[in-house]
Parts: sequence; structure tokens; C-alpha cells
Amino acid sequence: MGQFGMEAHVGFFLKFMGILFFVMTFGQIGQMAYCWLMTGGLLYVVLKSGLGFDNDDTVAILAAVAGLRAIPFLYKRLLTLVATYPLSLTFKFASKILPKYTIDEDLFFSCDGASPEVAERRRASMKELSEKWKKKYPKCQEFSSELKKMISDLRFTSARCFPAFNGVMQKYLDPSMALDRTEGVDVVDLDQNSSMDISGSYGVNVCGYEKYKDFIEAGWANAKKQGLFLGSLDNVVLDNIARLRKISGQDEVSFHMSGTEAVMCAVRVARFNTKKPLVVTFGGAYHGWWDGMQPVAGNERLPQDVLCLKDMNNLSLKVIELRGSEIAAVLVNPLQCFHLNQSPPGDAVLSTNNRKVGPTPGYKEWLHKLKETCTRAGVCLIFDEVYTGFRLHPRGAQGAYDVKADIVCYGKTLGGGLPIGVVCGPKDLMARGDAKKAARINYVIGTFAGHPFVMACMNAFLKWLDEPATVKSYDEMHANIDAFIKAANKKFEEKGYPVQLTNWFSVWSILYTKPGRYHWIFQYFLKDAGVNLSWVGTGRLLFSLEWKKASESPHVSTPGAVVSDTVQVYWANQNNGYKQGAIATGFANPEESPAGAARSSFVAAELKALVCLEFKNKSHKQSVALGRGLFENEFWA
Repeated sequence: MGQFGMEAHVGFFLKFMGILFFVMTFGQIGQMAYCWLMTGGLLYVVLKSGLGFDNDDTVAILAAVAGLRAIPFLYKRLLTLVATYPLSLTFKFASKILPKYTIDEDLFFSCDGASPEVAERRRASMKELSEKWKKKYPKCQEFSSELKKMISDLRFTSARCFPAFNGVMQKYLDPSMALDRTEGVDVVDLDQNSSMDISGSYGVNVCGYEKYKDFIEAGWANAKKQGLFLGSLDNVVLDNIARLRKISGQDEVSFHMSGTEAVMCAVRVARFNTKKPLVVTFGGAYHGWWDGMQPVAGNERLPQDVLCLKDMNNLSLKVIELRGSEIAAVLVNPLQCFHLNQSPPGDAVLSTNNRKVGPTPGYKEWLHKLKETCTRAGVCLIFDEVYTGFRLHPRGAQGAYDVKADIVCYGKTLGGGLPIGVVCGPKDLMARGDAKKAARINYVIGTFAGHPFVMACMNAFLKWLDEPATVKSYDEMHANIDAFIKAANKKFEEKGYPVQLTNWFSVWSILYTKPGRYHWIFQYFLKDAGVNLSWVGTGRLLFSLEWKKASESPHVSTPGAVVSDTVQVYWANQNNGYKQGAIATGFANPEESPAGAARSSFVAAELKALVCLEFKNKSHKQSVALGRGLFENEFWA
């Protein structure tokens, strides 16, 4: 073979290897390709000059070595591909091509095939509800209108329905609430309307709003003498560390200012101290808005060093075991037990009765298997307990499921009402420097980390958490919520409502048992009924420890006292049954709706009444009024 033939062989070989690595190694192209090509070049020199092989033999041996070396490499990548959460591969590309669209107003009221007469009645009822809100919430609407000009957050979170309906819906109703104060389990807006709060303040409200007021007052009394002096720690911080070590079962503690920062720290220290590049997350899990950990919606960056795998999947365990030498950490958000392999539920994706949430059987066993796999593979297991910490159990998911993680992240309620992020882990994984290399430093710092006021409020919370009565209150709360869910579902089934409730500890959601295009509108009737929800609507609702079992209520004796007799025909056709393809009201056909049937507002009032019956709160009197003909604004005739 001539010189030209040899160059062609070598050139082909190098191009082939380059393409192979580009396809299979994703974000590790540089490191892996460099190692392989350098090894190939070295082998070529040894075989050609040292051992006297001719050109053809040298290229053949190089190809054989590369092929044999590529087999396990290729197997691991193919297995990873099969175990990968599908949306993490497709969503970013789909988001680039899927257009945004809004249906016009005529189609808005008839997208389920309703007749012109029914559509017109819907339009009239929507206008009536809109006028009612203008009178009921004038200050809130003015406040929201001005704020939307300056804050994109509010424009984003007020878009609460399925995207195609947003344009028309925002013309009629703005669900934003401008807060004046909290009173027990209620929130009071600028117009002095009191609403029963089940939003949970994005998961922060575990203890009850009145309790956080106590924490903040105690914290301020303790910290005000220090003023704004940062950079030095005190005895309060030392006490917090001791309590957090006991709760987490870990050696060290790191303080931050948000849950997202805590996750950033945990991932950073895991990578630094294991000297491995990859992190594993599971499908649908939320770990903060940082673009280094967000593999699906909301991220313009496609993380190259994050493997997003299927949750509760044996192939995922196999990937972790086979690629343990590359994986620094596996990140788990225990909240995924409630919506496995799905993004957090919200009304904005409620196109029909497509919400599938509820406790996943076998999740505890899965966490134990995952822990065993990580231990065998030498991979750090991180629990992101920013949301679940102190909500499920005084020790979070670690206590609820009896699983010890290697690193734990906390946030939200731990601050006693103030912003906080905390990471707890063993000394070897929390190190900020390399003991053998002076220039290897892991910067994880923050100006306001360990702020005196935050530390003092946290200390008040942690002391309260350690009280025997607090531990008992968790068990009581969970029992009360389970009883409420059971009673509500029984009532809904008896009355034929296409609504069911499901819960996981104090987290609960509303399910719709019949197909329909307007299920997302139920959140607006709940607001009208005096129930405050977060921007995800009926997807995720929360109770706090402030909700207590009602022994007797002078205001509500039975849920039936809250709504009129017409509620019994709501969401049912004239034959008192359903047909496949029923719309959101449950009517098999819009024309089959009985004249004068009760509306979704009555079911909203019924749901509120059931909550009031089960738990003592200040909303009893308000809820009684709701059923006495207050809701004559019907969306469906």
C-alpha cells in the first residue's frame, strides 16, 4: 500500500472515531475523544515503528482495538438512551417549533361542540362573572394591572388555564390576589375579601401563618441587636447546626438563601469531591430554576452533564451501576412519589381529564433499592428536600421513608418564614478544597448566607420542631387529611360529581373523572367561592398544621347545608348518567343540560364546605353564605 493509501486509511479511521464520539458522548466529547485519539496515535507509532508492522496490519489492529474498546462504551450509551426520560430528549426541540396560538372568542365558548345557544349562555355568564369580580376585587385588579406592566412574573403566573384559552380568559378574569394580611388559615386581600388558603405559599406554609408570625417576632427580638453585620457567626448559628445535624444525620451544614442555591451547592460539592462530571435526575422532577439542572421545560440551555432517567425503573438502576465511575450524584425529589415521571401538575396543562397524580405504590422500596445501588456504584445520593423537608415528617422524606441520603438539601419552611437554603452532608463530600492540590478550590459562598435575622427565625422554628407536641401534630394532621379526602370522595361519588381528591401526606390534588375541555375553569369558581389557590390551580393544594379537626361547628352541620338542592343535578345529564366524551360539566351533550341546573360554583362551594366541616377555621360563616344562591353566574347553562 502506498503513502496515499495509508493516509486514506488513517484519515478514514480518525473521521469515523470522531463521528462516533460526537454521537455517543454528548457533553464529554473533548475529554473522551482526546483520550481515545491520543491512545490510537500512540498505538500506531508503537506498531508501525517499534514492532515493524506494515501499514495495512497497523490500521487493522487499530480498528480492532478501537472496536473492542467501543463495545462496552456503546452498550452503556445505548442503555442510557433507553432509560432516559423521553421528554428530556424531545421537549427542547419541540418547543422551538410548536407555535403559540389562541382560539378566538366564538370558539372559546363552543370548542366542545356546543350549540350557538349554549355558547351564548356561556358568554353571558362569563361576562356576568367578570362584572362581579370588578365590583368584588377593584383594588386587587387595579394593583394587578399596574404591576403587570413592570413584573413579568405576574404576567406569567396569571396565565393559569390551558394555553389556547389564555387570550380570551385574560380579557375576562384576572385571578391574581393582592394580599393585605393573613388571619389563621385565611388570607385577606386589599378589598378585604377573606379567602380560605390552600395554596401553601409554594410549599413554605407547613406550620400555619400564625406560627410563622411567632417565629419572625422571636427571631427579630433575638437578632435586632446585631444589625446588618455579616461574616461572623454566633451561638444561634451553632445551635442551628447542632439541630440540623441531628435531623439530617450528617456531619456538616452549609447555609444559603434559597432552595435553588442549596441544590446548586449540593451538586457542586458532589462533583468537586468525587471528581466525576455527571449528575442523574429523574423524569419530571423539579430542582429549582437553575439551568444547570433543568432538563425539560423552561430551560434554553440543554445540560450536557445531566442524565435525566426514568423514575422507578430498573434500567435506570443499571445505568447508575454501569456508569458509576462517571456519575457524581443521583438527585431525588421525593415529591415525585405524587406524580411519578410527570412534571408538577397544574391547570395550565389540563386539556381534558389527563391529570394522573396520587401516591405511587412501592416508592419506599424504590428509594431503598436506589440507595443500595448508589452505595455499590460509589455514587452520592442527594435528597432534594426543599419542598418535602418538614412537610412529610419532622425529618422529611428521610424520616417518612426511613432512607438515609448522603447529602440533603432543605429550604422553604426551615427559615421560619424567611428565605433559606441549607445543605447537610458528610465532611468528605462537603469539602471546599483539595487536601492534595492547593489550586483546586470549590467556591460555594454567598453574601447573605448565615444572615443573623434568618438564623434567628430558623432557630425559633427548629426549637418548635423539637417539641413533643409538634411531633404528635404531624400524625394528627395526616389522619385528619386522610379522613377529609375519604369523606369528600364519598360525597362526590354519592352526588355523581366527576371530581375526586387524592393526597400524599398534606399535599393533595383534584382529579377529574370524565373527559372535558373546561376542567381548568374550576379554579376560577373556587376563587369565587372564597378559596385561594396558587398559580398551578387545582393541580397542587396544601394543608398546614394549622388545620385542626373540627369537633363541632356552629356554622356548618352538614355539607348539604351549604349548597342548594340543585347541586344534586350538577355535572349530570337528564338521564342522571354520563356518556363517553362528556364535557367538563359532565353533561354528555351541552344541549342535555337541564334548565336551572346547579353550576360549577356550587361544587366549588361544596368542596369548601367539606373542608370547613372537617377542619376548624374562620371560613365557616363565609361558606354558609356561598350556597344560598350567591352563585347565579353560570358558565354552563
